[in-house]
Amino acid sequence: MKRLLDYLDGPYTQVMVDFTNSQWMVEAEIPTVPGWYFLSTDAPMEVFLECPLWQETYMRARDGAEVPVKNYDISKRAARYEAERPVYWNLDHVYSGLASSLRARAREHTFADPGTAGLALARYPKLHRFTWKFHYLELRNFPIADEVSDSLILKLGEQVWRTKFGWPILCAA
Repeated sequence: MKRLLDYLDGPYTQVMVDFTNSQWMVEAEIPTVPGWYFLSTDAPMEVFLECPLWQETYMRARDGAEVPVKNYDISKRAARYEAERPVYWNLDHVYSGLASSLRARAREHTFADPGTAGLALARYPKLHRFTWKFHYLELRNFPIADEVSDSLILKLGEQVWRTKFGWPILCAA
């Protein structure tokens, strides 16, 4: 466990998010491999609270059905913050997780299709004036015993990170 904790301390590869370019994650060469990531920003809590889900439903392209948007509601997630317990929350590293493809997850949190679970930050212009960074670690650089599955280590790492650094304000509880 200590090795995993030490590995999750970093150093992380860090990439600036570019809301003017839907291919920023490709140009930044974020790999399509499993790993852990977090998003950091200098956006204040007040701004998150002003970002309700951009739309409740959308017309699905494949069949024309009207279905619920799966992108995350940023204002609802931010509203859960408990000011009397700040030590348990992370307001700088606002989202953390694991991914089977780090590049795909970077896309989903910035330029997600409405049917994809992710932050879809590009749909919230109020957030674009702040600095956003995508930080990641590749699983392949962490030595894993043969008897332990990659998915178990990824899940464990995700929760260990959140325990150590606080619950990211935009992550589901």
